[in-house]
Amino acid sequence: MPIPASIKEIFRSLAYCVYRIFPKRNIAVVYGWPDFEDNTLALEQGLNRSDLSRIVLLVSGEPGGGGYSWGEKTLVVQKNSWRGLCYFLSARYVFFTHRCFMFHFPPNVISVNVWHGMPIKKIGWMLAGNRGYASKYALATSDFWARVVDQSLQPFGQTLVTGLPRNDRLFTADKDFWARLGLSSNIADKRVVGWLPTYRKSVTGEIRTDGLDSENVFGLAGITPEQLNANLQQWGGFAIVKPHPMAKPVACCQMSNLLIIDDEWLRSRATSLYEILAQCDLLATDMSSVLVDYLVLDRPVIHLIADLMEYRASRGFSIEPVEDYLAGPLVANAGELFTHLERMLRGEDSHRNHRRKMRALFHRNPDAGATHRLLAALRVPATQTN
Repeated sequence: MPIPASIKEIFRSLAYCVYRIFPKRNIAVVYGWPDFEDNTLALEQGLNRSDLSRIVLLVSGEPGGGGYSWGEKTLVVQKNSWRGLCYFLSARYVFFTHRCFMFHFPPNVISVNVWHGMPIKKIGWMLAGNRGYASKYALATSDFWARVVDQSLQPFGQTLVTGLPRNDRLFTADKDFWARLGLSSNIADKRVVGWLPTYRKSVTGEIRTDGLDSENVFGLAGITPEQLNANLQQWGGFAIVKPHPMAKPVACCQMSNLLIIDDEWLRSRATSLYEILAQCDLLATDMSSVLVDYLVLDRPVIHLIADLMEYRASRGFSIEPVEDYLAGPLVANAGELFTHLERMLRGEDSHRNHRRKMRALFHRNPDAGATHRLLAALRVPATQTN
């Protein structure tokens, strides 16, 4: 027998009261999803340079840490555990990307909805029936996006235009990076494409269908791995495809000029998506928020959207007409994609001027200082050095 809504509200009210009166300590909790995503990793590094006594990463998987290197103040704890809950209740600072225990945060907690990118598609309160999360702060990359975030996430404090912590990690280009991942022989002398489609049918988290599903890992029907690999080989390119974590899982595979990965692949190599994007020469995506982030690098972007009208009618966009805000060519089928992809891999950059216009609109500070600005805005004291 389902629990009546009135009873659920009573329990939520009691939980909120307990949370509010629970003694707060000089610690920060970071609640990211997927585990060890780039906002989490950037915050962990920045918070370790503060005078906080402990930084607790709450993870859904095993708390071993996946081989990442942590600061001396960092502790990795399972989310769904009494220990994790106690740290959450006692933390003065809470940073989260997705729902974490509570819908409402009390005033005595510095709560920051980091989210996971600027909302090109409708999120939060823009969606009918979505309650949102009552955090004190939300984040934006520019004044343009702050207005959208205010409407979408409705923080009871304010939206801070500091940039997103994860974008700092786009400035981590490393000449030895591919060698550490065992890919240097495949990628040497090639232009690398970061390929990131968003989901149409989610299989985890909030289950929904948006637009039309291509039934294809590439987000565009009519493309096979073999065909794409052959074209990339001919054009001197290499593509790394990473499906959205809410999409249907796909098998990782590697060919001469193509690599398909998932979050487990990243964890097993103690690396992250934005570290890979830092090395990429261009981006292929649709309406994913990674579009906004990648613009800080001022590199070419191609948009793979075959279902623009269907997506607009189902999920909808927070900015309209969304076509005006795209940073590169819009392609609706495999033939158009291959035409533009070949040109870009051969060095053509026909959308440079419009992309830079969008970069200026979307980013107040297109640099690696977002985490520092955020902690300064929150007045998290930095560690004193002599």
